[in-house]
Amino acid sequence: MPLNAIASDIWSVSQQLRFLGLEVGSRMTVVRLPSQELVLISPIELDKRDCQTLDQLGSVRHIIAPNLFHHLSIASAQAFYPEAKVWGVVGLPEKRPDLKFDQLLRQPGSFENTLDYLPFKGYEAILPGGIKPANEIVFFHRLSHTLILTDIAFNFDQNYPLTTRLAAQVLGSYQTLTPSRLDKWGSRDKAAVEASVREVLVWDFDRVIPGHGSIVEAGGKAQFKAGYEWFLSKVL
Repeated sequence: MPLNAIASDIWSVSQQLRFLGLEVGSRMTVVRLPSQELVLISPIELDKRDCQTLDQLGSVRHIIAPNLFHHLSIASAQAFYPEAKVWGVVGLPEKRPDLKFDQLLRQPGSFENTLDYLPFKGYEAILPGGIKPANEIVFFHRLSHTLILTDIAFNFDQNYPLTTRLAAQVLGSYQTLTPSRLDKWGSRDKAAVEASVREVLVWDFDRVIPGHGSIVEAGGKAQFKAGYEWFLSKVL
């Protein structure tokens, strides 16, 4: 597992993931808190060597399933780190009754006044089974001025296969940090999305780490705002 050092106390690592026949990848973000505890946001599949790498950074104490879609590798992470606290989102215990969740992220909060989080409300995705809510939690790492997302915005570029790039162009998420057109159309409670966007924009972030797509190293706040203009009733 080649961990990519993003900034002080924050890393990311990606694995291949196909969705609807397209290679979209899946990214886990690792944050080290002042206590040296590690937070795994949207875990990928781990093996013993991966755990050795993580253990050199700190102690894994928090495992987070950040929305209703990114839960497939929670059991694997939980098996390697049974003492870690497993966090989920509203609706996930009912969707995955086989998993043990210690607590749900229902309200805005913070891990050690270092990693802030809040529920991003109103976001829904058009999927093969219909329109599905994400119930996503978004994160802000204060020290590195980094916004951490999972599925509420994508940024596919030349680093992805041709078929993925073509699909991203059709869906409006190629070389731009934005939800896809399907997600814009599927998110029916636009007032809730707008309120969440305005909450996120209060944070002082410049970098954005999406769960799928390339990391935006600079200018991420302006790109995030532009990507969500669809939902904003007034210019900020």
